Amino acid sequence: MSNRNLSSSSLFLATIDNITFHMTYYGPIILLIIGTIGCLCNFLTFTSRQLRENSCAFYFLCSSIFEFLSITFGLTSRLAADHFDYNLQHTNRIFCKFRAYFVTTIPLIATYLILLSAIDRYMSSSIHVYLRSFSQIKIAYRNVLIVIIIGLISCSHILISYDLRPKCATLRGIYTIFDGMFVVFWVGLIPHIFMLIFGCMILKNIRHTRQRRIIKMEIKHININQNQHQNYHKTDAQLILMMLVQIGLSSLLILTRMIYYAYYILGPLFTGDKKIIGSFLMSFTTLLYYTNYVKSFYIYTLTSQLFRTVFLQRIKEYIQKICGTRSKRSVELYRGK
Repeated sequence: MSNRNLSSSSLFLATIDNITFHMTYYGPIILLIIGTIGCLCNFLTFTSRQLRENSCAFYFLCSSIFEFLSITFGLTSRLAADHFDYNLQHTNRIFCKFRAYFVTTIPLIATYLILLSAIDRYMSSSIHVYLRSFSQIKIAYRNVLIVIIIGLISCSHILISYDLRPKCATLRGIYTIFDGMFVVFWVGLIPHIFMLIFGCMILKNIRHTRQRRIIKMEIKHININQNQHQNYHKTDAQLILMMLVQIGLSSLLILTRMIYYAYYILGPLFTGDKKIIGSFLMSFTTLLYYTNYVKSFYIYTLTSQLFRTVFLQRIKEYIQKICGTRSKRSVELYRGK
């Protein structure tokens, strides 16, 4: 009976190990493909005339840029190290430091830009004119710059602590716990808790404000027609929906990763057969972590008719430009002959 248990346990561990191998190989490749496509489509959509002057859309655009940098740098370097014997991070001191720095800093900035979009939508949905005045594109430019600077500075300790020891790792002892908790709280818990808080406040604003009264009050003071107001309100509402769904899924994916990462840092060391299970959980939650920076385009497409319409219009514009350029070249060649 004991031999059977041993054989079944060995088979189970071998299966888990095999799943981990394929997951760490095919998972990053799949995420890279769909993530790169999604980020490029986001960039195409949020640079359209309809959205380029909207502060929330600008936060989404900047977040998409950092999401693209996160998945291309983070996933490619991890895939290369796991399956292609690319050990530069364990042999080159400079690459060790900067990889550790950027794989934390870039996702952090992308996350806080989504938090800014939540704050912006809270401001725009407020009944107070003073708060709504902060939802402007010129303020968004300044806020994005501030977040980038704070992100770069707050993670600067990584450049000092990480080194070849002999592999690329942080300082041992209490600093290892600090480094882990820095990621758990500063990248994971703090921004997503605030996202959820502002998400609830946005819903409260929507429930307790009379949009028609606000529009009538604004019409008395601002010389624009009713159709323009309705179009602006429709855009605003759909951006709020996009942002709320983004926050919900982001919180689920990131917090799942951070809960396990905190246990990995603070809990007992995995030994023996538990290492295989621990490796599987670490790889799985890492893929969830990067999935968070892949999903935005697909969320926006599913939740917003406005986003789909603008995206399709941009595709048509580029197709027309390409076809127009080709037709001009054909005419020029024909005339040359």
